[in-house]
Amino acid sequence: MRNITFFLSFLALLSFATHLCARSGLRKQDPLCPFITTRWADDTKYYRLRDSHFEVTPLFHLYDKAHFDAHQLPTGQISFRNDPAHSVSGANLSDMIENLLKEIYDGKTRYTNFEILKNRDFNVKKEAGLLVVRCKKYPFVIKLFMETPRSFIRPYHKGFEPACFFIIGGGSTRHFIGFTRVKNLYAIQKRLKKSPYWAERVDVPRKWFWEPKKPKKLEITGYNIGGHNQLTINVPGIYAIVTDEIKAERSFSLFNSEDRKTAIDICNYLLCRIDPHIANFLVEKETGKVLIIDTEHFPSLVGFKKRPRITSYTSWYLHLFVKFIQDRFCRTKKDRHNLQLHPTPPFSMP
Repeated sequence: MRNITFFLSFLALLSFATHLCARSGLRKQDPLCPFITTRWADDTKYYRLRDSHFEVTPLFHLYDKAHFDAHQLPTGQISFRNDPAHSVSGANLSDMIENLLKEIYDGKTRYTNFEILKNRDFNVKKEAGLLVVRCKKYPFVIKLFMETPRSFIRPYHKGFEPACFFIIGGGSTRHFIGFTRVKNLYAIQKRLKKSPYWAERVDVPRKWFWEPKKPKKLEITGYNIGGHNQLTINVPGIYAIVTDEIKAERSFSLFNSEDRKTAIDICNYLLCRIDPHIANFLVEKETGKVLIIDTEHFPSLVGFKKRPRITSYTSWYLHLFVKFIQDRFCRTKKDRHNLQLHPTPPFSMP
């Protein structure tokens, strides 16, 4: 544990030293360095960010509009996960989320229909980030993603963790990685069914996308990215993932050797498609199964081109630490150009 603390502390120090390592103002700008512009699709005001870490997959290949539209929250009755005799209409849940959005716009930090589970990465004033809330009346959790053209081009202003993911993930953000959660969930389920052992012991909650009745589209245009002179994509600036609330008998602990082994074994069996973070695993009270509550495609978040083999949490954190050092400080201009001209997607893309 001391080694992990040291590695993470050193990583934080390097992350916050970003602005101290700025290049000389007299040095010529690399004409092939990628950059993006952002705006609301119905607006003319642009924002711009130039960064050598941008890659084509995190920005332009994770959002699948057809998949997003096909897996929207249904309007009809949705039964509760472990109580099929009871249900709530999707239309009712949708109205509650619409009201949550209105309360956020009104600057409120407490909400009528929801309790906050996580708001560390959410900025109420800027109306941007990730807000996780639990429905007070029904067993569902809402993960609300919000970005603006300005907030999107400020990855180094969102805190230590998002800044590190941006660097090692090729410009990845939670907003875009969220689009992989449902598709990766189906890949996980398919993989689990192939093993009688894991199929009986491991499960994932149901998930659906949600978008406001009056959606706001964020337009992102990239230049010199992935071998393209110019690419443009429109994505939801605001969306949510609605998922089953899991009643936990207990959460996994990093101090429990059996929990660590089980989490690592599950992650390896699932071909490292998920984040092995110990807090993503818990034992469900009603079924006794191990539930994976976070199904984002982890290789896309951290930019893994090849599948790692996890043997322990110490080696895992060291692996991430080394990747950060390499991506942040050890890439030559030739490496950066090859990354753009010959892009390699993360492994096991959903």
